[in-house]
Amino acid sequence: MSYVCFIKIIPLALLLSIPLKAGGQTDRIILEAGNIRHEFGDYQGAIEAFTLALEINPRLSIAFNNRGISRAMTGDDPGAIQDFTRSIEVNEKYAPAYLNRAASRYNTGDYYGAIDDYGRVTELEPENAIAWYGRGIAHLQVRYMVGACNDLGMALELGYYPAEELLSEHCR
Repeated sequence: MSYVCFIKIIPLALLLSIPLKAGGQTDRIILEAGNIRHEFGDYQGAIEAFTLALEINPRLSIAFNNRGISRAMTGDDPGAIQDFTRSIEVNEKYAPAYLNRAASRYNTGDYYGAIDDYGRVTELEPENAIAWYGRGIAHLQVRYMVGACNDLGMALELGYYPAEELLSEHCR
């Protein structure tokens, strides 16, 4: 049995037998168990693992972010938004949390919130083509065509070719 498969099947109760102390590697071990569970599609198990990691280290920004991703995969975008927000509160320069919160905000119809979050990503990571594309399609939703065309053009310039079709359709 490979290591990855073994991690997938061990219950969280066994993880609890690891000495729980902040500052050690326990939070990172449990974080990795959550990542593996997520990769195997066990989103509820991943949420439980990330929650346990956060009980050990409530300043683990990546655990909030990853729990948010797992929540989003279960359709819980409001819960995901809460987790992404907590991740940002812990580390206001953690671009993946803004990017993920933008996607969940978009999914809930909060297009202006998504535009703000995608904009923050473009400030933190100006070469992030996905953020430019996401903000472009959010601008399309609110019918701000100048912003949409500029953002989609930047996404294409950065090599994100799905933007090309939207540019040709909406930005002549």
